[in-house]
Amino acid sequence: MSVVSVLCESIVYIKEGNSEKLYARDIAAMVLENSKVILIDITGNRYMLTDVVLEYVDFIGHRIILRKTK
Repeated sequence: MSVVSVLCESIVYIKEGNSEKLYARDIAAMVLENSKVILIDITGNRYMLTDVVLEYVDFIGHRIILRKTK
């Protein structure tokens, strides 16, 4: 019997206009705090973003889309 481990981390993209750019991989947590978005990856690294809003979360595809506001 083999055990398959499936990770549920997400990939974050920044959308500007009609294009999406990869921002971060292996994101395990996201905190929306006032006008900031804080992303935390599986190793504990933190990424703080300003001037973005949450546009879309695809739980099945493990994708988070943040849209630039400025």
